[in-house]
Amino acid sequence: MKLNMDELELPKTEKVKKLTQIMNQIKDKGNLLGVLFAYRDGGLIAENFKEEIDFDNFTSMCASVLESALSLGRTMGDRKAAKIIAELGTQTIVITECDEKTFLVFNLDYQSNFNVILEKMEDYIRKLIFLY
Repeated sequence: MKLNMDELELPKTEKVKKLTQIMNQIKDKGNLLGVLFAYRDGGLIAENFKEEIDFDNFTSMCASVLESALSLGRTMGDRKAAKIIAELGTQTIVITECDEKTFLVFNLDYQSNFNVILEKMEDYIRKLIFLY
């Protein structure tokens, strides 16, 4: 008997708890300023940023940048966009696609260790998309 992943869905409170744990782990391990998980249509799922910003606007802009980069990759001979990096003053924003529905945004600075996150990126993404 095959089980549909939807049938294995966790209760919402358990999902939020697990999601928060994963995002805190990513943020702490990489000494990041923030982590954001969102739907590719621009809908925010969760954020863990140090500073308060307009997350509705920020999330939809990141979704738009991701979609543009993916289109650019298709235009360039069907190449996949792995990461979009924007250097904003002393901070860097990294946007990466998780699956056809979701993406992650990382906010880092000179004290961050993003290589630690990159090494385990596949694991983190797998855990997140299992929840959503």
